[in-house]
Amino acid sequence: IKQILRRYNALNAHRIKRLEADMSGVQKDFLNILPLLFHINHPMLPGYLSNKTPCGISDYAPGKRCIQAARGLARSFSYRKRAQRVYSIKALYLMGSTGTIAYSSASDFDIWVCHQPGLSADELAALGEKTESLKSWAESLGLEVHFFLMDDVSFRGQQHQQLSNENVGSSQHHLLLDEFYRTGLLVAGRFPVWWLVPPEYEHVYEDYVNRLVANRFVKGSDIVDFGGLAHLPSEEFFGATLLHL
Repeated sequence: IKQILRRYNALNAHRIKRLEADMSGVQKDFLNILPLLFHINHPMLPGYLSNKTPCGISDYAPGKRCIQAARGLARSFSYRKRAQRVYSIKALYLMGSTGTIAYSSASDFDIWVCHQPGLSADELAALGEKTESLKSWAESLGLEVHFFLMDDVSFRGQQHQQLSNENVGSSQHHLLLDEFYRTGLLVAGRFPVWWLVPPEYEHVYEDYVNRLVANRFVKGSDIVDFGGLAHLPSEEFFGATLLHL
């Protein structure tokens, strides 16, 4: 398991490095500071609404490049690490062309904000309002960014109320999951536990993951779990074709 995690982290870091090689300076700064904007509520930084907005990313601490990008927006900004009991955000992922050879400098950014299950309606509304504010800020920088609030528990139950028509929700659940595992780049937070499940155990995915957690091979607080991908229903391919037509 440790070897697989090392391989996953190495692959993810390499893909992000390849992505940054084709990015403009503004795009790089945006990507560097993005986790910090969801990790804290700071009135001097973009996307700030109030101190009550859900924030905090599991297992995240900003690096030097992130702090520099933040100070480029607010010179007097200083980051203070504080003990935080509740982390409302499990992880941030870049989705779509950004993780593939199809990426270009004109590509948009699709970002999954994977939040904790059980957030109240008011908390979800506040988090959604924050993503809209960050989207507007990104537009002022000349970037096209789309945020999607994702709950891995609800997703496994094929509840896709947070997805736009672009992602077509439950009508293409498995194709969307396939895209996530193929193209998703971990920007900050927890890794997808799917990578730890050998292909020959895909048909008993849920039992395998439960055993990993129960036997403490991995911690439940270290993973996101959007479910297995043992098969792709043919009707989803028909639905995708009709959508493109």
